[in-house]
Amino acid sequence: MPILLDRSPDAPHLHAQVAAVLKERIQTGIWPNGSSLPSEKDLCAEFDVARGTVRQALQTLENEGFLRREQGRGTFVHINDLSTDKVQHKRLAFIVPYVRDSSVPTILIGFQQVAEQANYSVIFNHVNNDIKQQERVMRKLVSEGVAGIALYPVDSENLMLVENLSASGFPLVLIDRYLRGVSSDYVMTDHFGGAIRGTHYLFDQGHHRVGFATWLSPAVSMEHRYLGYVQALSERGIPLEERLVCRVEGYPMIDLSPLCDFLSGEHRPTAVFAANDQIAIGIYRAAAAVGLSVPDDLSVLGFDNLDVSAHLEPPLTTLSQPFLQIGQTAATILLRRIEGDSAYFQQVTLPTELVIRQSCRSLTVPVAARPT
Repeated sequence: MPILLDRSPDAPHLHAQVAAVLKERIQTGIWPNGSSLPSEKDLCAEFDVARGTVRQALQTLENEGFLRREQGRGTFVHINDLSTDKVQHKRLAFIVPYVRDSSVPTILIGFQQVAEQANYSVIFNHVNNDIKQQERVMRKLVSEGVAGIALYPVDSENLMLVENLSASGFPLVLIDRYLRGVSSDYVMTDHFGGAIRGTHYLFDQGHHRVGFATWLSPAVSMEHRYLGYVQALSERGIPLEERLVCRVEGYPMIDLSPLCDFLSGEHRPTAVFAANDQIAIGIYRAAAAVGLSVPDDLSVLGFDNLDVSAHLEPPLTTLSQPFLQIGQTAATILLRRIEGDSAYFQQVTLPTELVIRQSCRSLTVPVAARPT
């Protein structure tokens, strides 16, 4: 089926529209450097234009330094210095799904520290947790000639654009999570191991009904934390109870209704491992709504160690992610790729740290005997 071009009187010339589509395929890695383009006949059929229009488009891209045409052999992708703006090439992009707490700013600070030491500026992009907006932003940045992209993906579903960029050698590093079925550089926390440690900590406090609360999210970071919780149960010889698992909508606001139901009734958990500190804050609110006190009636453990966590009442026990180091490591990997490092993908997993505060009560110590 032909690609539909804008043929209205005020639209750009057809050859310019064809050239823009072909350039995007080159810049996003669909047609990597050195690959052969379809024949002029095939391009005419694809765009439903005359051969002269296709030749004008190809000439434009050749002039811009994206193509090389060889008599009798065909047209090939050939990216040279004419096709890139060397000033733009000193820019890195940092794309995140949302900014609602201290984690993303701290990662960005670490990323920017390393980038600026290498004389790169950083373009920050927020995509409202929208996959389509994320793809639009990435395409725009690639077309504008950024040297590399650090992407904190909306979720972990396969993105063909990321796969194409990664396969073509475009400098790209993922943050916090990888994409299923896509080989790429990434930097993330040991979500699985941290969750095992956190769940065991709650059992060590004498709790037998330890619940788990998480997002309704396909991100592997959340999945790994859930799997860590399940693994800890297995190591304790405790069967998984689905009623001790609560999944909530998390963007843009946490839905408290499932949490209130989760914390009500005689079979409620006495301790909850929240998959992140944002959910832990929601559990604090839901507990208050159903008449429970943290930690006397309910122990709560988080994951992240956001800036606000130490200032909650009571201060939150949580697993700390090394956000600054995540940003620094991501920038280091990205700069190595830009400098020509072609080694196999670097996939870095950083450890968590258990930060013990006052949100978890030990059932082995009577309330009256605990220090105030």
